Amino acid sequence: MLEVIAYFVIPAVVALVILYLYVETQRKKIIKENKKAVFFRVTKIKDNFKATLKKLVEQQLLTIKGHNAIYQIANNFFVFQSVTNANIAYCEQLLNSLIAAMPTETAESEHFYAAQEQVRLFAASLPAVANGYNANFYRIVLPELIKKLTDSQNNLLAIEVEMEDKQQEPESVTAA
Repeated sequence: MLEVIAYFVIPAVVALVILYLYVETQRKKIIKENKKAVFFRVTKIKDNFKATLKKLVEQQLLTIKGHNAIYQIANNFFVFQSVTNANIAYCEQLLNSLIAAMPTETAESEHFYAAQEQVRLFAASLPAVANGYNANFYRIVLPELIKKLTDSQNNLLAIEVEMEDKQQEPESVTAA
């Protein structure tokens, strides 16, 4: 009886322990790869946002100080929030909304200084300290700030269209 235990049970237990260790190693490897993928995705989102802000600095719509203030939005997103796929997707959507709301005026545009001022005011309205970048800020305050920036862009566009219409009216009156 002891011979049966020695020949079958002990090797079976050793095989099970080896199999368990192999499965655990594979599981840890998959978790590590998933963490790397998440880290890469977050880094890519931040890098794209930073590159877009750098273009705005080159266009002189944004100052270096404003760049640093606005970049804190991306940099502090996961400080007070967990890193989940849902939060990553929300962060990406939020940053894309902000990029879309940024003005595209050039230095030659007649509304360039107004666009600069809008961006400056947006940057000034951001929290001055890191603990201001909490979940409430990202879920409530920042979307409102982005909406205000978008609305101000739309107001500039409406004023520009109105001015063009007024400039065209005298031409049609003199032609008649």
